[in-house]
Amino acid sequence: MRVLLKTSRLSGALAVGCMLIVSGGALADNIYKYRSADGTILFTDQAQEQVGQQYTLLSVRKGWSYTPRALSNAQRDQYDTIITQAATRFRVDPALVKAVIHAESLFNHNAISRVGAQGLMQLMPETAAHLKVSNPFDPRANIQGGTQFIAYLKNKFSDLDHILAAYNAGEGNVRRYGGIPPFKETQAYVKKVKQLRQRYAHQFVAELGEEETVFASR
Repeated sequence: MRVLLKTSRLSGALAVGCMLIVSGGALADNIYKYRSADGTILFTDQAQEQVGQQYTLLSVRKGWSYTPRALSNAQRDQYDTIITQAATRFRVDPALVKAVIHAESLFNHNAISRVGAQGLMQLMPETAAHLKVSNPFDPRANIQGGTQFIAYLKNKFSDLDHILAAYNAGEGNVRRYGGIPPFKETQAYVKKVKQLRQRYAHQFVAELGEEETVFASR
């Protein structure tokens, strides 16, 4: 999968042209952002050696894949108290927080992705620093930070699909495409988290005011 975005300045406004090239195959491990000498921005699932040295690597978005494995009730429920506290503090659906944890790390607080996302909610180091999470492997700190980030995205987007897509692929990509980006990984991620949220909804008694209304139809 490749996305080419070429930008130029016209009459003081930013004009953006977009060409999308999609290749079949498995879910992307990572989403790379490059810039060419002429200013073309390239979003792709291909590493530097595949795109060539004519592109400068700007950033790497964390990859996501989901491999189900058996979890005991104790493993699934061990962070429920922390989840409820964080959800109440930031006015986020606790079932959504738990679903993100499940999808991101399978409740492994020591999880690290290939590109360095860390802990239960797979916070990238720069995101953790912005949220003042000094130890992303501490369950309480990670869940507080991840839930705060969901609350931040909720203030940016009114649609749950867009919130989850932004958590996975970045809010810039959601704005760029006007919704879920054309990344198979992100599309699968949104679907899986929504499924998991429905599974966990009965476990929490939501007394979060408007939050129930916001997510009730999602």
